[in-house]
Amino acid sequence: MTNEIKIEFGPGQKLSAVSDEYCIDVDMPANPGGESSAPEPTHLFLASLATCGAHYARKFCETRSLPTEGLGLKLKYKCNEEDNKITKFTFELTIPDDFPEKYKAALLRALDLCPIKKLLMNPPSFQLEIV
Repeated sequence: MTNEIKIEFGPGQKLSAVSDEYCIDVDMPANPGGESSAPEPTHLFLASLATCGAHYARKFCETRSLPTEGLGLKLKYKCNEEDNKITKFTFELTIPDDFPEKYKAALLRALDLCPIKKLLMNPPSFQLEIV
């Protein structure tokens, strides 16, 4: 597996992110000229953050044989009105009614293990090149 994702430029505003193992299609909403045929890049980012946290929460429960029926996660985010940049994320974890009290704090710590969240907390450097 290589550490790269190649972008293929499709018609209109469509793009495809291709790696060794998968292809993810992206499009823009109709308003800026896309067709809304696939998620836009920001939604993919938000979905990856939310599903990463949900994965760690579920794995926590599964490894302890805790109930997962009724387990749910919402990622809410707030944007700055001036430039529409995201300023806050809130993970809202729903747990089953019979979830043991003694595991609640540990479950939140498991949710906190998401490597995408950690990446945002300590961002890498970026380098732009024309090759």
